[in-house]
Amino acid sequence: MSLPLYKYCFTMELAISQFLPEGKRMVSGASSGEFTLWSGNNFTFETNIQAHDTALRVMEWNKNETWLLTADHTGNVKYWQSNMNNVKSFDAHTEVIRDASFCPTDKKFVTCSDDSLVKVWDFYSCVEERAMRGHGAEVKCCDWHPQKGLIVSGSKDTQQPIKLWDPRMGQSLSTLHLHKATVTRVKWNRNGNWLLTSSRDHLLKIFDIRAMKEVQVFRGHKKEVMSIAWHPIHESMFASGGADGSILFWIVGTDREVGGMETAHEGMVLSLDWHPLGHILASGSNDHTAKFWTRNRPGEF
Repeated sequence: MSLPLYKYCFTMELAISQFLPEGKRMVSGASSGEFTLWSGNNFTFETNIQAHDTALRVMEWNKNETWLLTADHTGNVKYWQSNMNNVKSFDAHTEVIRDASFCPTDKKFVTCSDDSLVKVWDFYSCVEERAMRGHGAEVKCCDWHPQKGLIVSGSKDTQQPIKLWDPRMGQSLSTLHLHKATVTRVKWNRNGNWLLTSSRDHLLKIFDIRAMKEVQVFRGHKKEVMSIAWHPIHESMFASGGADGSILFWIVGTDREVGGMETAHEGMVLSLDWHPLGHILASGSNDHTAKFWTRNRPGEF
């Protein structure tokens, strides 16, 4: 089933797309290490900023939406104010950082890297508090629970694919064998109960931590699933991006996708981010474009 959508795209290199907290602008990160700022109202270019010396891999707003954390291909982390003023830079990992996430209070954050480590940091002092070992290969994704002291990470290690961690003790609490290939993304739902995972095995899954069991499998992608994003308003809705350039839309409890575009991009969809109000979806790809998507108005085709 196809959902009528229109797109607005811009030329750039390998993109990470994030709306600024107020939704009036979008920032994209490229393999050149540059930020590009776009207007969220009329989708026009605003400015470029040389943020890192190597490819940008992570952009993550804190929960209070006052700080932007970025990380690059060499393991360097930077802090940015909402006006894009850089105030801190330090080396966090020896290899490329793949993901980062803030704790509910914003006092700490977690990073993961191809060095197989998951690290917990104090935000204000930039001091490493924990280096958690347990994955036997590159760690591709991580996410801090929205209400609890609980971290999830996903790896290329098929023996230890997904792990739950206690950030206070730095210990593994459980290993989830949900996928048979590299886990590409893990994201908690804001309800704190559902964990959404995606993998190179073409599947998406929902895991409920209350019962500690898998509750739904989503099949629809023809190739690897590379990106996921929960809708900011509708709790049970999320979007996913595939290695074949497709973007699909899902609702928990529904067997098949409720809409999508098979040729949204000409390359892998590496990043998805919803506007804070949920009416626009931004996507970034290694086809050198970032795109804005929204539903047609009633009566338009």
